[in-house]
Amino acid sequence: MFLTECKQAALYTVEDIFLCDAAVSHISEDSATLTVTKSNSDLTLTEAHVTFFDSAKGLVTYSCELSGFKKSKRVSTNEYYFTRCTAIEQLSVMQRRNDIKVPVNLSIGISGRTQKGYVSNAAATVWNISAGGIFITTRESFSIGDVVDFHFTTADLPSISLQAEILRIQEHRHLRKIIGSRTDDTELIGYGCRFVRLPSRAESQIRNFVFRQDLIHRRWISSME
Repeated sequence: MFLTECKQAALYTVEDIFLCDAAVSHISEDSATLTVTKSNSDLTLTEAHVTFFDSAKGLVTYSCELSGFKKSKRVSTNEYYFTRCTAIEQLSVMQRRNDIKVPVNLSIGISGRTQKGYVSNAAATVWNISAGGIFITTRESFSIGDVVDFHFTTADLPSISLQAEILRIQEHRHLRKIIGSRTDDTELIGYGCRFVRLPSRAESQIRNFVFRQDLIHRRWISSME
């Protein structure tokens, strides 16, 4: 099977010009059904490059044949169209699931029982996230092995309750490459953390968020070239 666990994709022309996002369903040995809205799609396409957000494999791009677009019968305010997408040739694989790390700048509150006592709703900032963990800064002092609780939410992602174990500590003088101008706050300490006791649904949501943000970043880099 050319995909393992995939619900989203992005369509490009064979010249690698972005067209639209698509929902992925009915995956078989070498094909899948893609669903798009009429306003964002080119309904005359017969060939395309398709980047799939596969939770296990990463960002996988195939050269594909599209077997025509048909209107969905489901009732909706939008007009949905679906096409059968057959993979012809794998073009690239962009990192496996825990390798992709994307930058964010998100304020959160963290709590947890640590080796030094209980911390409740301490201010922190998430600077990057992957399917395996996060990097945060805070003024609170933690030790390696401490576990913190927090909620992660963005405009594209519903609130997810998460736990993360601190694996490494980065003192203020080493933070410049990650947080830039915020290094003027000399009380900040950086913590590299891995997710623990992560429910499968939350893991899937984070993977899809990370893959999507990574693809958006790649589009932006490509547009600058």
